[in-house]
Amino acid sequence: MNKDVLDELEIRISKEMKILRGMGKDDPRWKDFNTADYALAAGPDSGAFLNLLIRTKGATNVVEVGTSIGYTSLWLGDAVRDTGGRVIGMENLESKHAEALVNLKRAKLDEIVDVRLGDAKEIVKEIEGPIDLVFLDAWKDDYFDTVLAKLRVGGCVVADNITFPESVQELMKKYQAHVRANPNIRSHLLPIGSGLEMSVKTAT
Repeated sequence: MNKDVLDELEIRISKEMKILRGMGKDDPRWKDFNTADYALAAGPDSGAFLNLLIRTKGATNVVEVGTSIGYTSLWLGDAVRDTGGRVIGMENLESKHAEALVNLKRAKLDEIVDVRLGDAKEIVKEIEGPIDLVFLDAWKDDYFDTVLAKLRVGGCVVADNITFPESVQELMKKYQAHVRANPNIRSHLLPIGSGLEMSVKTAT
């Protein structure tokens, strides 16, 4: 992996996180908050964990919902290159999609990570299963159910932002309750980065 690209993006992400962590749940700045102005990418701790998880599982069919500028795609692609697989990412904002493609090309991972522009629910329908690992880094809604049908038994969904930012905690609590209510899922909150909910499919 091109560490120069990774370091450059981490500087940007670190600056953003300082701003976001200074904004409480009721901060008036949330009213005019525009997701297009921020990378909103998972940090280095989460990226490193995903990289190790892919290597541990020998995952080859990896999906990323919410690629943003491609930061975590660098971590995913680096691991999948060694397992002999491929990453399919998706992003619905054109500006972020374009930036992700540039960053992946600079890191020489553009042939391993395929980032598609559009609605994740529609893109997932086009992906051939079984999927080994999904990194869910988008507003959760029902994305979990969308990918679950194509997830292999033993495969996992890792969802970001479970404990931060405060402004989305109600949504994340609903997500956790929904996931943990599924009898074919074992799920646990990991105190990594902004909080990762790791959910493993135990049966069909």
